[in-house]
Amino acid sequence: MEQLTKVDRAEDPWFAVRTALGVGLAVVLAEPLGITVPMLPAAFALALLSGQRGAFDLRRAMVPLIIPLLAWIVSFLATATLGEPLLFTAVFMALCAAGLALMLFRAGPVGVVVIVIPTMLSIAAVTSDQSLIAMRDSMAMTGVMLTVLIIVLNLVFPPATRRIHIPRSDPHQPEKPLLDLALRSAIFAPVLLYCCAAADTNLIIMPIMVAYVLGQSDHAMRRREVIERLSATVIGAAVAMLILLAYRLMPHWPLLVAAMTLVTLYFTAKMFDGARSAVTYQFACSVTAIIVMSSFTNRDTIEIVLQRVVLSTMAALMALCLLALLEAFILAPRRRRALPVAGQPLGQEPGALA
Repeated sequence: MEQLTKVDRAEDPWFAVRTALGVGLAVVLAEPLGITVPMLPAAFALALLSGQRGAFDLRRAMVPLIIPLLAWIVSFLATATLGEPLLFTAVFMALCAAGLALMLFRAGPVGVVVIVIPTMLSIAAVTSDQSLIAMRDSMAMTGVMLTVLIIVLNLVFPPATRRIHIPRSDPHQPEKPLLDLALRSAIFAPVLLYCCAAADTNLIIMPIMVAYVLGQSDHAMRRREVIERLSATVIGAAVAMLILLAYRLMPHWPLLVAAMTLVTLYFTAKMFDGARSAVTYQFACSVTAIIVMSSFTNRDTIEIVLQRVVLSTMAALMALCLLALLEAFILAPRRRRALPVAGQPLGQEPGALA
């Protein structure tokens, strides 16, 4: 999967300002546009704007339009198959397997979208019809809003370079790609099934965190992904607690929007030359936004923070350990058998020398 790189200040001096304003405007516009899942605009705006590198590319600006298109298609499939549990499970497992394949073998961000949207909508579908409709409509409106917002912000605060960024990806190229995909699907499927059986949208972070880990090609990259995302979760949760504590003392909506904008500005400014990786700063900011925007429910703030940290930790460590075990028991023996015996020509069967 493509790794998020640091931002070149000379190429894009307005990067942090553009991203912070995008998140702030997404938070402000959510209610007037009828978006009933307020964490979606902030999270998607942060992901798309902070992932921009190089000059503004109109084709990449159209990426948010995939969100409403995919949301409506997946919502239709969920509605059509919900009465047949086996068919419903098969359809959504196939969609998530396709997303994992795109993450693993194409190393692009599209795979993340193909996993995240079906995962969120499948859990919302088994929760209630109202939850599915609210999630679908919020995704659709968020995609349209962000398309316009990204174009306008890039016109007002354009990058200083004309270089079109070409993602540097390192696709996974195993000898048996279907086996690698099957091992990852065998880990992802039970997690998604558990979340659907629980019918709790608060568990959405579990399959998403598992997908981020499984989308890495080797154990070293998966271990780094776990460390970065778990440290970012703790940092983001701590910042969210401070924002919500201040909001409890001064419950004014403009102050909350200003706090979210300034926090985003801080984290994205660190993506220029901060000590940690760009992924850590991006994910920490995303965790902060999601926890803050999720706090406007009937749930307690401490419960939201603790649940986010615990579920993220469990999911990431489980995916890391289980895939390492499966690779050790299934893939490692196959690789050892494929190695030539000492003194034996390559391509010759072990028993051919006898």
